Amino acid sequence: MRTLWISKRTGRLRTGTRISELRKLFETGITVRAIEEPIQCCAISDPAPEIAQKMHQLDFDVIGVKDSQDGHVIGYINACELVQGRCREYLQAFRVSDLVSDSTPLINVLTLLRDRKRVFILTENNVTGIITRADLQKPPIRILLFGLVSLLEIHLSYLVRRFYPTDSWKEKLSKRRIDYAKTMMEQRTSRNEKMDLVDCLQFCDKRYLATAHPDICRMLHFESSNLGNKLLKDIEKLRDKLAHSQDIVTGTTWERIIDLVGNVEKLIEGSEKYVYETTFA
Repeated sequence: MRTLWISKRTGRLRTGTRISELRKLFETGITVRAIEEPIQCCAISDPAPEIAQKMHQLDFDVIGVKDSQDGHVIGYINACELVQGRCREYLQAFRVSDLVSDSTPLINVLTLLRDRKRVFILTENNVTGIITRADLQKPPIRILLFGLVSLLEIHLSYLVRRFYPTDSWKEKLSKRRIDYAKTMMEQRTSRNEKMDLVDCLQFCDKRYLATAHPDICRMLHFESSNLGNKLLKDIEKLRDKLAHSQDIVTGTTWERIIDLVGNVEKLIEGSEKYVYETTFA
């Protein structure tokens, strides 16, 4: 992994391994179009009970409202409010904060949905789509999150090598954990994969080693070893959910997940700064 990350020829980080490059991929190459859904609509004159039943069948919380059957989307209605009368009686006008352009970078969706349940997508001057928090479970977002966590794990491996010279980290881990890493290394070596023992440590091992070293804690701006361990453990849980295609938000909230992603970025940025100051300066 170290040769994948750092060029032997130049001694510098290879293209595609910096957080700025990962962010750029999702800022310029992938937009909200990757996860938006076409907005379903009713007409403003439709009977509210009929639309409420339709929304219940489709499991929709909101639906767009058009000024006529073939007109433009002028607002939306909430399923929980529909009782009687016509849909016009329950019409909610779009606020500026509800709308984002279809060219908005995908990575910005996380921030947008931290404090709201949905955003509506504008194509030119028309509302054409919707993104809800449920859409954050889709593969494009999972790829983004797993990319960030994987990059953080690469940094943790680097820090273990840097702050535990001559494999002194072995003194901190149990024989069982070291034997497990050795078994993984033997399996990978048999497949002609080039790596060292640190590459075969699990995330939990690197988490423990990082938070057990006061210099790493200071460099990553952990307020304490315990708080650093808690943060990395939460990141590890997210990593496991992504790796096993599980529901991302089970046992937590979207607010916490999105804040956690922000913390992953900060940790990588702090480690990158250290790498450049001590290695590539």
